[in-house]
Amino acid sequence: MSRSPLRSAARGARLKTERARFELWARRLDARLRRAGGRLDLQAPHGAHFYELPDVEIHPYGGKAGTLTIRLGEHVQLGRRQILDVWAAADNTFDLGDRVTFRAGTRIQLRGGTVRIGSDSTIRDYCLLDAMHGGEIVLGERVQFGAQVALHALERVQMGDDSAAGERVSIFDSDHRHDGSQVTNYEQPVAIEPVIVGTNTFLGANSLLLRGVRMGPNGMLGGSSLVRAGEYPGGFLYAGSPAREIRPLAPELGARPAQRR
Repeated sequence: MSRSPLRSAARGARLKTERARFELWARRLDARLRRAGGRLDLQAPHGAHFYELPDVEIHPYGGKAGTLTIRLGEHVQLGRRQILDVWAAADNTFDLGDRVTFRAGTRIQLRGGTVRIGSDSTIRDYCLLDAMHGGEIVLGERVQFGAQVALHALERVQMGDDSAAGERVSIFDSDHRHDGSQVTNYEQPVAIEPVIVGTNTFLGANSLLLRGVRMGPNGMLGGSSLVRAGEYPGGFLYAGSPAREIRPLAPELGARPAQRR
């Protein structure tokens, strides 16, 4: 027998074992969810690729009953030491397109929220995706994250196709207000407004995007920038704290100031 058939047979056996391990993991996850007031709706006809399956932290919060919906496209790659943190008694969705890849140590927190990632996207080491109370994190196709990116959604954080975030970028669609009283800060009212990042836009490392930011397509954000609520037209380089327009990326755009509130 030639080397090629041997390799093919070994690969087939490896994939069969991988599929069996994934199915066993899913059955155990469903059983644990049911004990905590939820259930699993798995839509993964192709299974998943992995070096090790995710650890799952299940909490009996959210309401009377809930469903965790997991949809996986073809050739999804789950990362080492990945953590799935779920409120069992709330409806949650984890939806991954074809060839989505996670690197090591990523954490997905679903506390009544949705994380949806488009095909051919890569989430690198130790990123945090946190969606709660109906919040949605929606990433388009071919999105690229550097290490330690953190997204927090109470309503919506969205990044378009071909967008990218460098290391340690953080995006929040909410923040606590403070009236200066002795009321504990985490009991103060929460202000919420979606954050939208356009297609083919690059966010430089260590940047922070606050609630209400809307960045247009084909733009760039310099590293360590602080972006406040407002409209940031596409095709420009923004940088600074707070971020401001630096220059158009294409000369024909000309100068056009960002509109901030």
